[in-house]
Amino acid sequence: MDEQTVYEIGYLILPSIPEDKLSLVTDVIRKVITKEGGVEIDAEEPFKESLAYSMSKTIGASRYVLSDTYLGWIKFEVDRAKAPAIKIGVGKIEEVLRFLLVKAPRETTFTFAKARAAMAEKKEAASGAAEEAVVKS
Repeated sequence: MDEQTVYEIGYLILPSIPEDKLSLVTDVIRKVITKEGGVEIDAEEPFKESLAYSMSKTIGASRYVLSDTYLGWIKFEVDRAKAPAIKIGVGKIEEVLRFLLVKAPRETTFTFAKARAAMAEKKEAASGAAEEAVVKS
């Protein structure tokens, strides 16, 4: 039975990957999705971000402890029976530190770019209010 469902995969890529090679890793994630018949709806390319806490990943005999990562996401539609295969496929990509696959609404209402812009605007407004209070006193 073909039951199309919208999913979003949020992923963390190892910070040791050079920035100019990130697209190679995201291409591998996309290939896992399309191999299972998934069709991309939206995405946000990875950007470097500090982690709230350290994470580790073991690759071969080496264990890496990380304090920052590249963060990105891809929203896609696929037959829900194919979601487990996508999860397994992405889990095998060594450059992916962690990922989360969830059902999602079709419409994209949140992006990290919008969130960063809103935070910068809020910070700017707060500093402007603080300067105004100093001038008045």
